[in-house]
Amino acid sequence: MTKLRQRMTEDLQLRGMSERTQEMYVRAVHQLAEHYSKSPDKISEEELRNYFLYIKNVKKYSRATSTIALCGYPSFSMSRR
Repeated sequence: MTKLRQRMTEDLQLRGMSERTQEMYVRAVHQLAEHYSKSPDKISEEELRNYFLYIKNVKKYSRATSTIALCGYPSFSMSRR
């Protein structure tokens, strides 16, 4: 497990998130990183915006799945500080 992933998981635990929620948020950030083939801490705000438009308009994610992706990234970004 990378240090960033470990930190994100710990931060989610501190915020009282269930294990399942932690897994879903970590998976959402992983999918974002895979989409751009780079570490999530190297993804710009514009790339992030474009990714969320992509999952909505191209991938046609459900609202619930899109919400997980949208909530997962801020959880990760808090871990980078």
